[in-house]
Amino acid sequence: VTDVLPIGALTEQRLLQLAAAVEAGSHHPLAQAIINRAAASGAELPLAQARRALAGVGVEGIVDGKTVLISAPGKLAPGLLDAQWQSQVDKLENAGKTAVVVLEDGAPIGLLALRDTLRGDARQAIAELNALGIRGVMLTGDNPRAAAAIAGELGLDYRAGLLPEDKVSAVTELSELRPTAMIGDGIN
Repeated sequence: VTDVLPIGALTEQRLLQLAAAVEAGSHHPLAQAIINRAAASGAELPLAQARRALAGVGVEGIVDGKTVLISAPGKLAPGLLDAQWQSQVDKLENAGKTAVVVLEDGAPIGLLALRDTLRGDARQAIAELNALGIRGVMLTGDNPRAAAAIAGELGLDYRAGLLPEDKVSAVTELSELRPTAMIGDGIN
């Protein structure tokens, strides 16, 4: 987590508490990053009820009687974020980060930005695969700008903004061209 941006009078710690409470129990890498950042800040997590993943959108749960949703900005209704906060999302994504919006009872209460960090051996592993004639393609639900930043560091082709079913279609399409294997780190 690189940025914690509460809207209005909400504190950074409360924003992290709400987001981490809803993400608790998830094994998705972005969820783990949010949970770890909340723990590092000393935030005590409230209990979230009725937590559920919304494929391709985000995750939601009920905290203190209010519905908390963590969503990809592009999955929100147009105009839900005002121009100032939409500009902030654009700035974060242009910097190669993944932005998520935290909403409480349908109203935006903050933004979180995350950036993938490459494992130390990632470049070498991709180079070794390339030397063997194995071509890699990164399929991700991340926004295209964040995906381009990571794919560029690794020298990979990529497809971004994909839902789980889009990834299945892409793997099917690629497997019709050549032998294909899929390796994932998310919930697909």
